[in-house]
Amino acid sequence: MKINPLNRIDTVYQAYQKQQQPNRAEATKQTQTEKVELSSEAQLQIQKEKDAKIEQLKNQIANGTYKVDSEKLADKLLSAWKSGAKIDE
Repeated sequence: MKINPLNRIDTVYQAYQKQQQPNRAEATKQTQTEKVELSSEAQLQIQKEKDAKIEQLKNQIANGTYKVDSEKLADKLLSAWKSGAKIDE
């Protein structure tokens, strides 16, 4: 009986290819990202809301009615300090 060595290599290569195909599909899935685009109307609405909030804060500061939440401020400073951010810059 004669054994054809090329036949064996071909079989091994095909088995290897089958194993690699799922990995390629997973790699493709990982590189895909989702993208969200806002319409110009939505962007305009967001900008209006930001402007209104800024104006409200300016008025509160000017009137002396703005209250600082010291606990929230301390939490933000602590988290910034833990992350290594330079607070005084």
